[in-house]
Amino acid sequence: MPRSPLAALVLLLLLAGCDHYPRDADDMTALAAERSMQVGASHDPPWVRVSADGQVSGPEAELVRDFARAHGYRLRWRPGGHDALMRELERARLHAVIGGHDPDSPWQPMVGWSRPLHLRTDDDAAMPERRIALPPGQSAWQLEVDRHLLERERQREGGRAR
Repeated sequence: MPRSPLAALVLLLLLAGCDHYPRDADDMTALAAERSMQVGASHDPPWVRVSADGQVSGPEAELVRDFARAHGYRLRWRPGGHDALMRELERARLHAVIGGHDPDSPWQPMVGWSRPLHLRTDDDAAMPERRIALPPGQSAWQLEVDRHLLERERQREGGRAR
């Protein structure tokens, strides 16, 4: 406990500044809720398929759809080339980018990454480490994505145990 009124005041002011952590540097969570969730998708079969008319499908796309639906976000796909999408993500103009990520990607240090997705194309297939690229400096947004992925893993594991 503070021993003086001045120390108590300083402590009160410090605590008042700790309202909502973690935070997004660019309000990504609020933008997704108010406008729409903007997600870049580059063609990367079988994980992400982008058709000629711009429709996005595949296991990574389904994860993003589930996330948007669970949070009440409208989803807007932005199909395109991987590097162009990653530049937009780096500038926080997209909420995420799926498809086309190489484990040795030069983008590794410049953007954020979700926890591993644990996806397979079928039950016998090898499971490569896939992740969703996220804008840098968006701690609340990344935490929201990772919590959703963790919950999905728990549900899948619970379904296998039965």
